[in-house]
Amino acid sequence: MLYELDVLEVRRIADLALALRKVRDQLLEKVPEKELGEPPPARGEHKPSAEVPVEEELQFRPEFIALREAVAELPREIRQKLWAVKEIGRGQFTAPQFAQALAAAEALSDAEILADLLGEPDLHDYCKKGLYALGAAELPGDKF
Repeated sequence: MLYELDVLEVRRIADLALALRKVRDQLLEKVPEKELGEPPPARGEHKPSAEVPVEEELQFRPEFIALREAVAELPREIRQKLWAVKEIGRGQFTAPQFAQALAAAEALSDAEILADLLGEPDLHDYCKKGLYALGAAELPGDKF
């Protein structure tokens, strides 16, 4: 079960992941399309450039450091919930399977969870989709 504090933490991590994604996209703008080695993506698909390794450059960026520190400082229980929400957003689990997703997260080490979360270029999107699927995209008092 996600509590309001958990939802707020997932949102905070998603926002940090979005900032990192923007930096990653800026780095990849410098990569010519022909170097990606793939045809243009079909409608609705993510950019194939998300698979181009830019991790060496990103690991020293303030956005990556902020995301890494934010995820690392979370209590293990919330980090597992974050991973479960991400997996629901990816479509690996459905919202009614939240307990199963959480059990899968519990089977992972802290290092595996951290590496998986930090290595996911679409972490922001998956977290937001997962929150939406769980009915936790909006909290009482949210103003838009």
